[in-house]
Amino acid sequence: MSRRLVLILSLVIVLVSLNWFQELLAQDVAGLSQEEKKALLEDFAARPAEDAGKAVYRSPEIFKADERKALSDSNAASVTQPSSPTGLGPESGGDGMPAFDDLRPFGMELFRGEVENELPIDIPSAEDYVLGPGDNLVIYLWGRVEKQYVLTIDREGKVFVPQVGEMVAWGLTLADFVEAARRQFSKAYSDFDLTVSLGKVRSIRIFIAGEVRRPGAYTVSSLTSLFNALYLAGGPNERGSMRRIKLMRNGQPKTVVDVYNLLLKGDNSADVRLQSGDVIFVPVSGARVAVRGEIKRAALYELQGDERVLDLIALAGSTTAEAHLERVMLERVSPKDEWQVLDLDLSDRQAEAPDNIALLDGDRVTVYSIFQAKKNIVAVFGQVKHTGYYERNDSTHVSNVLRRAQLKPYDVFFERADLFRRYPDRRAEVIPIDLGAVLSGDSRADVLLQDRDSLHVYSIADVQWEKHVYIEGEVNNPGRYPLYDDMAVEDLVFLAGSYKRGAYRQRVEIARLDSVGGVSVFYVDLERVNPRQVRLEEDDHVYVRQIPQWQDEWSVAVEGEVRYPGKYALSGKGETLYQILQRVGGFTDKAFPRGTVVERKSICESLKRQRIRDIIDNTLTITEDSLGRPVKDGMVKFDNRSMDRLIIDMDRILATSGREADVVLEPGDRIHVPAIPSGISVIGAVGSNGTIRYIRNKSVRYYVERAGNFTRQADKKHARLVRATGEVVSGRGTLGETVDLGDVIIVPSRIEKDKNWLKAMTTALGAATGVLTSVYIISKL
Repeated sequence: MSRRLVLILSLVIVLVSLNWFQELLAQDVAGLSQEEKKALLEDFAARPAEDAGKAVYRSPEIFKADERKALSDSNAASVTQPSSPTGLGPESGGDGMPAFDDLRPFGMELFRGEVENELPIDIPSAEDYVLGPGDNLVIYLWGRVEKQYVLTIDREGKVFVPQVGEMVAWGLTLADFVEAARRQFSKAYSDFDLTVSLGKVRSIRIFIAGEVRRPGAYTVSSLTSLFNALYLAGGPNERGSMRRIKLMRNGQPKTVVDVYNLLLKGDNSADVRLQSGDVIFVPVSGARVAVRGEIKRAALYELQGDERVLDLIALAGSTTAEAHLERVMLERVSPKDEWQVLDLDLSDRQAEAPDNIALLDGDRVTVYSIFQAKKNIVAVFGQVKHTGYYERNDSTHVSNVLRRAQLKPYDVFFERADLFRRYPDRRAEVIPIDLGAVLSGDSRADVLLQDRDSLHVYSIADVQWEKHVYIEGEVNNPGRYPLYDDMAVEDLVFLAGSYKRGAYRQRVEIARLDSVGGVSVFYVDLERVNPRQVRLEEDDHVYVRQIPQWQDEWSVAVEGEVRYPGKYALSGKGETLYQILQRVGGFTDKAFPRGTVVERKSICESLKRQRIRDIIDNTLTITEDSLGRPVKDGMVKFDNRSMDRLIIDMDRILATSGREADVVLEPGDRIHVPAIPSGISVIGAVGSNGTIRYIRNKSVRYYVERAGNFTRQADKKHARLVRATGEVVSGRGTLGETVDLGDVIIVPSRIEKDKNWLKAMTTALGAATGVLTSVYIISKL
């Protein structure tokens, strides 16, 4: 009986124990996620046969530890590729660091609190508060008289105090108003004192624009400051600047606020009180850089233009005690739009350190821990698809990392890549790598890699200069062009827009530069040699000459009193003025042939080439002014445009039918035949400038007298007679010259010297006195 009882009790104990274990297992498994349950089932299915039928159980903690180890082993056996430009996987948040994409602009949390609908009205008043209409003032008066006044500033900016009168308050600060009130009350009371405080303050309308979370117009208390308003608008958004916030007042910038001064130094001196109509403008952020790792504030920081790496670390609150400053990694986008990685040694923390380089927009800085110093890695940059860092072991060669980084299919310089190697003593070495030999399987070229080696694969443009050829002369687009493989003269002419109409296409000249800098010139007869067969070399200069005596335009313009004015093509190189006048049908009845003007532009261009103006300037008389400074006499006037006219004798040309005094025309000449003039023009120092009716056989003097005769300033000796033909008559006898129709008389003004007789006599007397004094002193010796 007792044996049966013991057996039954033992069975009960076993059943109870099994049930308790099952419930415990169920509770543990119930606490796992779906992925952990699935992995646990797969783990049971993968148990060896000898474990079959055994109750095997692993707690969730053990499973998670094994999972982490498996993931770690998996990562260690593969290349760290990915979205990070370095290939180290920082974007994934590895090494316990935040991913760069997870970093937020520094300072935004300042404005992320719960925003009230409006700012509190109990902001303490300040003595610099500027009063305005709507403000409520409380005046306390005590002493011989005790009174209290509650006053509101009206629309005119005034307050009325019984027994005292009106007081102007608009535009005064609270402190200024107290002084003004004390003076005003002293007129009605004595032996008193007073205080003034603000009651209810007025509201103002401000505007917050730009890169803020809630831009718009806000009605706020007149005690509101710039920081209060920014808080009300939610602060700058992700794109907004924290360092260049502008306060605009009346369309002009009032101040620029750097919020970093408040965040880093507690300096709110830039916080100003707002006025009605003020605009707070938050521009787009300037250059930003990111920093993470062993620093105290990982974030995006806005630069002001001249910060360096140590400045950024200071902005980030400095480094932690575990920071490994001997290798700070800086990632940067190169000018070729490629990521490059720089290892910086900032261990001495000196601003003058060579590695304390200036920061650029988009830079990303990582400060590693002394426990995270990367080992067994190599870097590959340049012309590969996947730049970055790769794991290295004792058997990793150049070919291994090239297979993983994958060379680009184009623009790769196979003759040489550079392997940069650093040693523990800070020495650096450059090892040339023949990529072509490595890819062909040459084991001698396939260098075994060491820890922290960096391989750079160059593009062809990195190591070879651009080759060019040049073409000048009669082509539409002369200049420099790239030299292509097997490029011929015909190709270059086509790239240059082909020949101009006046190009001499039978022969071109080529100047070729040899390897020692010598120049050889040879000609290619394009009538005998196919232009496709003439190959060009680097720096060849091809010259396409013009057809001899070629002119694009062989025309002259005829204007004025002719029967058929217009442009006429010259029939030959020797066509003359008389012949053209015959082709235009002769003169009209109103024509004045003697005054015909022929203008030739080539004269002006020729004078420019001869630098006649410079020659005239160099031949001017140099005098000294009263201070002894050299001054050039600028009386000679010269204008290139006035030299275009040819002096012709039209009467003689017409009288001899062009046999004498005729002029051979050139392309571009302009011929103007004027109408019969109204009379003789008299200009200059005469009584009245004007035109006098022409009377045959009258002299210059006659017309001068008709124009009011000479003035007192007239220089009669230098009067000039300008003939209609362009000739000028001057000198003695000019006044007696016979004037013809179309002539012009010019009377210049006389240049008079300022004669100060008193000054001259004073100077002479002083000199004489000095001489006599000297003689007297000498005689007494």
